[in-house]
Amino acid sequence: MQSTTIEQISRRICAWRPEDIPDAALDQAAWCVLDLLGAAMAGWEQGSARAARRFAGRFFPSGPATVWFSRDRLAAPGAALCNAAAASALDLDDGHRAAGGHPGAALVPAAIAVAQSNHSSGHDVLAALVIGYETAVRAAAARHPTTLDTFSTGRWCGYGAAAIRCWLEGRGAEVLAHAMAISGIHAPLQSASAYSRFGHHTKEGIPWGTLTGLAAVDLAADGFAGPLDIWDHADYYRPQAISQGFGEDWAIFKTYFKTYACCRWLHAALDAWQDLIGQGLSAGETERVDVFTFQRAVDLNNLPDPVALEQAQFSLPFCLAALALKGPHALLPLSADLLGRPELEAFARKVSLFCDPAMESEFPARAGARLVVRTPKGTFSKEVLHPRGDPGNPFSTDELVAKFQRLAGVRADRTQAEAVLQAVLKLKNAGIGELAIALQALEYD
Repeated sequence: MQSTTIEQISRRICAWRPEDIPDAALDQAAWCVLDLLGAAMAGWEQGSARAARRFAGRFFPSGPATVWFSRDRLAAPGAALCNAAAASALDLDDGHRAAGGHPGAALVPAAIAVAQSNHSSGHDVLAALVIGYETAVRAAAARHPTTLDTFSTGRWCGYGAAAIRCWLEGRGAEVLAHAMAISGIHAPLQSASAYSRFGHHTKEGIPWGTLTGLAAVDLAADGFAGPLDIWDHADYYRPQAISQGFGEDWAIFKTYFKTYACCRWLHAALDAWQDLIGQGLSAGETERVDVFTFQRAVDLNNLPDPVALEQAQFSLPFCLAALALKGPHALLPLSADLLGRPELEAFARKVSLFCDPAMESEFPARAGARLVVRTPKGTFSKEVLHPRGDPGNPFSTDELVAKFQRLAGVRADRTQAEAVLQAVLKLKNAGIGELAIALQALEYD
């Protein structure tokens, strides 16, 4: 009987040795770790992250995996759930255009939690992350767009979490195949994220998708069978998009990093505003702002007067108002203190959104926007196809470090932040222990 796509991929993953992963990919994985930890530091106090920690403390047994920035230790799935909740709370986590979502907020917590449970080396953690990104991103990118009602990351991040755990633990291809299949069908549905009003904590479903992927490994190891043909139905997946070139052009190299704590679909317009400021545009002189972009960005709630931080994260008019009136630091991170301010709402109501056919035809490969701003002294216009942090417009390593230090400064002093930074940069040639100690030293409670 011919093997399924998920079985073929599982055999490839389990055949990889640590030395098969290129050094450049390991280095990119380390930057993904650093960026994600900064997002988690800034998001740790959010209500969603606090609720996840309270729940996990009651529901999961104690274990070897650290709940970051605390002295709590849980079994790996519980710790990963908590850390993924903090990492995804502010919408600052990394992303991938091909996947249409955010792999890092799931896969970095999964890899570190499993590594602590398994006493893995830092090199193996980074290698596992490269494998996890490859698996999750390719599976997400292979989904058939006409059958999708949401791009939510929780639907596909569990594939990568299961791959990470099975590879680090040496579980074997049969367990991995069933674990990924179980994860795919048990993933959070997330359909309501396409039509409900934002302002809730479920958002992309990343924490639960992470938990589902890690728990699926235990189920598979105990003989629970998953639908191994999950990727082999043309109405839902393009299996060749997963298998062709798997492990050759590593997906992690095309990860993007964020400048602002809001949905990535807003970033091109925000970058355009910043560029126009350099050309003499003034927020105080703005009469009208027209944004031409792709349909999914237009279809976000885009409330000019959000009443919850999650609503603000998905409102281009509000985020543009915050940027224009408060400057870029107001979005790194975005604070609930900005909600309810009349001057922001007044500016946001000057913003109109339109679907641009050219932008729509390039989505999701690109998430561009064109800004047209009318003022008494004339009209300003700027088009951005590659927001800052995209592979086509990348951050320098100095900019990634500066972003981390900015976010770490929300909760940590300079010495504590430097300890985390150095532990991440040494991961390739060290154990996971130094990083775990540095994270625990940032105890917040």
